[in-house]
Amino acid sequence: MNLTFESDTHTYKLDGVVIPSVTQVMKPLSDALYKSVDENILGVAAHRGSIVHESIEDYLNHGIDDIQPEYKGYLDAFKAFEHDYPFEVVGVEMRTYHELLRYAGTVDLLCRIDGKLILIDYKTSARINEMLTGVQLEAYASSLASNGIVIDDKAILHLKDNGKYTLKWYGKRSSESIAVFGACLTIYNHIMKFKEE
Repeated sequence: MNLTFESDTHTYKLDGVVIPSVTQVMKPLSDALYKSVDENILGVAAHRGSIVHESIEDYLNHGIDDIQPEYKGYLDAFKAFEHDYPFEVVGVEMRTYHELLRYAGTVDLLCRIDGKLILIDYKTSARINEMLTGVQLEAYASSLASNGIVIDDKAILHLKDNGKYTLKWYGKRSSESIAVFGACLTIYNHIMKFKEE
């Protein structure tokens, strides 16, 4: 199967057919947290996250050590993580899809630490929201597993502007998180069914 991604519209297509992203599927959860937050604030946070993600990708793939000065602390935090947890890169900004459930997403980092296959997602927000992150990680892990890639653990790497980081481990599998994602996917598909009629 062929997965493509159109960055302008943030659209995934599997063999030419549009499929939802993990973010789209999880919208009921993110709305519960962020619907009342000013859109300008969310826009600034999204912009910051994009710049940091792109800089880490350039750093890991091409050895480019460059980022706008106001975001340097986040890249320094990633380097501190790299120093503390030497890892072997398996995939960076790795697009994945679920073979059966037909959703897609992009894994920030798939790597080996001490011989274990670890799925890592970066966050640059002020704090980690566990209601979202556990479900997001589980959705990525499940999509990888549907393609024969079984992880040993997953984690959120919380990068901070002062050059420090925290690493929160989520374990190999969470039945609650995958059940929540499945419920969100059912709701998404139900809405789309009636939109298409």
